[in-house]
Amino acid sequence: MPSVRGRRPRRLSPEERKSLTHGDFWIPEEEREVYRHALHALNAVSVPYVVAGAYAIYEHTGIYRQTKDLDLFVEPRYVIDAARALHAAGFVMRLEDLHWLAKAFSGDHFVDLIYGMGNAIAFIDESWVKHSRPGVLAAEQVRIAPAEELIWHRLFINERHRHDMSDVVHLILCVGDTLDWERLVAKVGPHWPLLLAQLQMFSFVYPGYRSNVLAWVMEQLIEQARADIARDEEDADVTRGTLISRFSFAIDVREWGFADPRGETVRQARNHPAIRQIADSDVWDERSDDREAARETS
Repeated sequence: MPSVRGRRPRRLSPEERKSLTHGDFWIPEEEREVYRHALHALNAVSVPYVVAGAYAIYEHTGIYRQTKDLDLFVEPRYVIDAARALHAAGFVMRLEDLHWLAKAFSGDHFVDLIYGMGNAIAFIDESWVKHSRPGVLAAEQVRIAPAEELIWHRLFINERHRHDMSDVVHLILCVGDTLDWERLVAKVGPHWPLLLAQLQMFSFVYPGYRSNVLAWVMEQLIEQARADIARDEEDADVTRGTLISRFSFAIDVREWGFADPRGETVRQARNHPAIRQIADSDVWDERSDDREAARETS
């Protein structure tokens, strides 16, 4: 289990232990067998993937959180190969959301094949595998998603029912001193205000661990914020809120008249050649009936 400068976490209450423990990563036997079967099928055909989600957070921080599924991140070019392998292994394949998500079902359990961002600003790329590390899940050899990519991915998850701020600050707390900050800052790119906001939150939550964030990172982001103050408000009619919460900022678009960049990023993503190949594949047993998704494609 990762340590935090030798300090032991406080003892958790019985209520807290229902959702969060610092014990071994435990999966119910039936669910574990489904995951083992899926991972074995992908490993047998050498499909590149990384394990993300709760298990990856556990690997980096030691925090266990109960989860109902297994998140596997793959590049779009490998989605069809992954889906065929899982289908051949007996899974029911469902194309859930064309530009980023497919699911493999086995009874009541399922595995998520995630190949893009829900807001469509990016696809999963080779950096996820290139910078991953080895691990074992359900008795199968796997690759664990890198902490830098996990942080970047979670910067955009700010729904009312789900907010990943705690994952971000826990990752910085546990592995901040080993992060490739240059790669993380470069990956965040024009969305740097989200990273700055989370680093400020980290400083607030853990005032004694500010050194986990390299000084130049904060200095660079704060300097960018200073320059941003003087920028003309040419985007006054645009809200980027939908990039972090599709639902919380729906009122901005539907009632207040703000332009929504998410709609355009989704349309572009769904017209990408790799995504069109995924859409045209015959491997899918089921497809989402999401009417809004159909409108965005048109």
